[in-house]
Amino acid sequence: MKKKIFINRKEVRGPWGGENSFMGALCSYLKKKYKITTDIKSNFDIALINALTLITLEDIKKIHERGIPIIHRKTNFIASGSEKIRRKINGIITGDKIQIDFSRYIKHSIFQSNFSYEFFQSEGFNSNYDIINNGADEHIFNFYLRNFLFKKKRKFWSPHDKFKLLIVSWSSNQMKGFKEYDSIDKSYNLENEEIKFVGNLPASIEFKKIISLKPQPKKKLAKIYKNSHALLFLGKYETCSNTITEAINCGLPIIYEDSGSNSEVVKNCGIPYSGFLKKDLAFIKSNYSNLIENCKKRDLKISLVAPKYEKIIERYLVQ
Repeated sequence: MKKKIFINRKEVRGPWGGENSFMGALCSYLKKKYKITTDIKSNFDIALINALTLITLEDIKKIHERGIPIIHRKTNFIASGSEKIRRKINGIITGDKIQIDFSRYIKHSIFQSNFSYEFFQSEGFNSNYDIINNGADEHIFNFYLRNFLFKKKRKFWSPHDKFKLLIVSWSSNQMKGFKEYDSIDKSYNLENEEIKFVGNLPASIEFKKIISLKPQPKKKLAKIYKNSHALLFLGKYETCSNTITEAINCGLPIIYEDSGSNSEVVKNCGIPYSGFLKKDLAFIKSNYSNLIENCKKRDLKISLVAPKYEKIIERYLVQ
């Protein structure tokens, strides 16, 4: 009989953020071996808790009191969530403090990056943990325009083509780089280039040169990735950007803000933003083939990430 895992999520269909996309891909993988329940009152053998999604400290205590082992996937709230959850009290971010308070009731923590672990450690975390970067569903986010019997590889940039730069943000939080994007829209002279934004814009911003699209479902978003040539990602203090993992899996070199976990996740698949987009694009174009090869080799696929979760789950199921 399959063991049952409780996961605190409510599946959202349609466009609803990278976190929803990652957890959906992880659950799909785990369903091959385990039963998944989202009913906290049901009987289950182990709990895999994601951040603070639909969960409180009291819920964690009740699961613990039932003798059920708990694994907790932590997310930093320095740049995510409501103003209340991002507020600092005595030097510790409120959302992070709540997650640290889970520690006495949980068996193991999973951090999405070294940056995230070190940040939580500086706030007082001290318990069992592993660091596992996120992974994208490679059945959707891949190098193919068609992914059925007759695969068709996506078209990559060549010097005679218009270079298509993509920006993606599910959140309209200013920490996602909107000041810089707005400045680029106002000052950058588009020559043989196109910049497209997909996501939610702050009410204060209306792009003039940058093409703006509303959030897209993951399959349509993947198609946009595959028809683009690089990703501009200027979000700050990111725990582990799912936008970056999806873009790399679709073969997009990244120009990134050197903040949070961005450099750790991108590695040799891109460059930090210098503040001069023309200079950075020139580098991407000059090194395009090598960067694409690096994207192909990067291990940010759910088929490589999910087994690491499974290994931890198995460790605590047998105790």
